[in-house]
Amino acid sequence: MHVTDVVVMLLETPFRRWNSDSKNDLLKIGKPIPILSALAPDKKLSKSLYTKIVLLGKMKSVWNTVGYYDLKNLSRGIQIHQTSKEHIHNHLGLKNLKKNCFTILDVVNEHGNLFKKNYNENVRLNRLFMEHLIELVLFLGKQELAFRGHDESSDSLNKGNYRELFEIHIIRCSQEIQNHYNSIKKKFTGMSKSIKNDLISCISEFLINQIKNEIKQCKFYSIQIDDTTDISQKTQCSIIIRYATDKSELIERFLDFHNVSEDRTAQGLFNLVNFVLHEFDIENKLVGQCYDGACVMSGHLTGLQARVKEVAPNALFTHCLAHRLNLVLQHGCSINAKCRIFFANLTGISAYFHNSTSRTNFVDTIVGKRIPQFVQTRWSSRSKILHTIINEWSGFIDVFDCISKDPKSSSESICGAIGHFKNLKTFEFAFLALIFSDIFIYTDNLFNILQIKSFDVEFCLRKINITYDLINKKRNKPEFLKLFNQAVTLTKPPKATRNESNNQSNFKILFYEIIDNILMQLNTRFQDTNKLLFLQLADVTKFKEYSCTFPVNALNNLKSTYPYIFYNINSLKVELEVLYSDVKYQNLLHIYDMVKIIEQDALKDILPEAYKLFILILTIPSTSVSNKRSFSCLKRIKTCSRNSISQVRFSSLSILSIEKSFINQLKKTESFYDDIINMYSSQKDRSINLTYKT
Repeated sequence: MHVTDVVVMLLETPFRRWNSDSKNDLLKIGKPIPILSALAPDKKLSKSLYTKIVLLGKMKSVWNTVGYYDLKNLSRGIQIHQTSKEHIHNHLGLKNLKKNCFTILDVVNEHGNLFKKNYNENVRLNRLFMEHLIELVLFLGKQELAFRGHDESSDSLNKGNYRELFEIHIIRCSQEIQNHYNSIKKKFTGMSKSIKNDLISCISEFLINQIKNEIKQCKFYSIQIDDTTDISQKTQCSIIIRYATDKSELIERFLDFHNVSEDRTAQGLFNLVNFVLHEFDIENKLVGQCYDGACVMSGHLTGLQARVKEVAPNALFTHCLAHRLNLVLQHGCSINAKCRIFFANLTGISAYFHNSTSRTNFVDTIVGKRIPQFVQTRWSSRSKILHTIINEWSGFIDVFDCISKDPKSSSESICGAIGHFKNLKTFEFAFLALIFSDIFIYTDNLFNILQIKSFDVEFCLRKINITYDLINKKRNKPEFLKLFNQAVTLTKPPKATRNESNNQSNFKILFYEIIDNILMQLNTRFQDTNKLLFLQLADVTKFKEYSCTFPVNALNNLKSTYPYIFYNINSLKVELEVLYSDVKYQNLLHIYDMVKIIEQDALKDILPEAYKLFILILTIPSTSVSNKRSFSCLKRIKTCSRNSISQVRFSSLSILSIEKSFINQLKKTESFYDDIINMYSSQKDRSINLTYKT
């Protein structure tokens, strides 16, 4: 209460009718001393006299009615009043008021402190209990398990993963938590659908916020996009962000699944990208975009990459290298009818066994190794099938022979076995099998490299060139003769057909045709990598060479590709020249090693432009492999029994599974559970108290 408020109350309301709060305010503030601004200057009171205590009596007098105005006799009037019974009586009343009031305040304060202490203790126990519920959600999300059961009643034998796990978990909790749960379970069991959904939503939102904070703090980032169709025939678009943290750690984070079934046009996909990235300074920080190669995405004029380039001029487009390799093998291995028939028969062998358990039993018994399943979109699956057959050639011949002679075999099994048996005994089939098996050894190794997300585009392109050279070295007569003789050994043709095997010229033409076509496809599919010439600047394996001859063309390529980022190109050249000439950096194996040295030795301020270049190159994506991993998660979460799951819940569960390693990292921080519980409690009123009183 302000002083002026007290004065008004003195004038309008008798003290005996004041409420307790007003009396307490008077005791805290003290005697009101209003400013006598209307008093004539020559009649102003001395400060010491005016501030003396003047107590008003209950009886009507000049002091509590019209006021005392005889200022000449004020001192005498005060003395008379202070010696009156009225003054002494009221003075004693004031003392008793202070004593009683402060005693009551102490009691009230003590009661309030005790209430707050008990309240906060209850909040502490509630939050500890909530931590256990969060752990349950994290476990089921990480393991991609369903939460609900078909029958969650108390007498059900299977109440669902969440309830069953909760009952096991609560028994293992401390006695303190068990007792607390027994006291609150009538109003809060933690089992309701809304509680589970809210916790899933809060945890995923917390993760997304952490990822967004990292992206906002990073120097550059790139985007990887791919789509697939889920079990409910909806097109789900996966978005992956790749960036280096402030500690120079290269990571890729899953942001979300988006249903793009209604609009899969280039403009629709661009609107999605712009919506997702607008808060991350897309104009200046987006330096790379990688898609699976679909025409609507990669079209240079009207595709997604061109539209993104309009708003983010630094967003260099890189076609998914793993997808390019698939195209190389797809077109390179179908150059003529003989190759197409060969791969049709090869994949037919896999389908022959996977369509029958009895046929598979023959393989298990005779060969002891099952043939891999064929996957249409993965050329690596053809390679696995081929290597298995090559390694167990005689064994599969015996399998087909046994199936065709087994009286229990069906007519379909017998016909298939006879056909595949003849193929394995054919020289042409064996010769083609050996050629492609030899080529696939190198392409499989390259494909595995492209699947490892930690490697950067510069490393991948270097491995592509190495693969090209290795396949090119196979293009000679000794290699042909080696394969030809191996095919002869495998088929052991009788004299009647030996003329076919001896006709080396025809098979030599076929051999060179296959090799040349694979090499041509490698050149064609990766010919636009000239725009990535600047990657040579960070090729640590050539630092010693660059110390003598600086890669000027690569530097000019960088200047033209990223003019808005590397405007101080001369400083960059000087810094690179220093690094190239230093023996310490000439024996490194990977650009990431160079970045870690700069980080550990605190060289960021000394080599700012070079560090910026290395981080940018690491950020540029080489493949969209991470999207494929997210699709695997999609198919495990959205199954036939969970195909009606909402898009929001589906995306939330996906991030709990895909970013499980990030969750483990965040759990080590002290505020992990508190931040999630605070987010949970702030969304709406909860049936238990989760916020401390201060």
